[in-house]
Amino acid sequence: MHETLAVKKLSKSYGDNRVLDNLSFQAKPGDILTLLGASGAGKSSLLKVLNQLENADSGEVNIGASSYKFDNNKLHTTSTEPLHHHIGMVFQQFNLWNHLRVLDNCLLAARKVLKLSKEEATKQAMHWLEHLEIDDKAQFFPEQLSGGQKQRVAIARALMFKPDVMLFDEPTASLDPGSSNTVAKLCQQLAKDGMILIIATHDMTFAKQVASHYMFLESGHIIEYGPKNIVQEHIKQNPQLNRFLNTELN
Repeated sequence: MHETLAVKKLSKSYGDNRVLDNLSFQAKPGDILTLLGASGAGKSSLLKVLNQLENADSGEVNIGASSYKFDNNKLHTTSTEPLHHHIGMVFQQFNLWNHLRVLDNCLLAARKVLKLSKEEATKQAMHWLEHLEIDDKAQFFPEQLSGGQKQRVAIARALMFKPDVMLFDEPTASLDPGSSNTVAKLCQQLAKDGMILIIATHDMTFAKQVASHYMFLESGHIIEYGPKNIVQEHIKQNPQLNRFLNTELN
């Protein structure tokens, strides 16, 4: 059973540069939230904090009954589970280990972190590879795969941790249109299964295809946020946002 994500007053700075400024939002199981905005708006910084690659200066992340509070760039929690156990991430460059076969890419981190036996980890990995229709590539090396296939392997690896939230950083940036459409269908299936997806993207065609909610960021601030149809109406009335999006959401 997946949990609701609530982010409260999240802030982060690099020196004098405030990249996240008091962000608050909520996402429920099944939501697909796309992060929109120009480069430097704060999209990648938000993903890094949520995945605990970096700490926020202040703020709070709640997942179900588990609470994670940031204070002076440090994370505090009474939960027995680390934040990154709730939140998975698929990186733009996939970050697969090229010297390991597909199956071993899925097994390594899961066995080390979750302390699964090889038999149990293999069973789970093959389940996800089959679910993503790439189980026939289990013994292939990453260099033998297409971009879309590598994307699915990266998703399978993240799913080994059964996260409540899955983060995607520019998931279609290096994919052809056919592979992008495949990733869109995968995202919709994960949401249908009850997962929360948060996707940073410049690909407005992809965003329009998958999103249930939009969050438009500018200089670390939330400019627009809410269900897709409502935000689209607001964008039509905002010349600045309309120019940025080049009317692609109309």
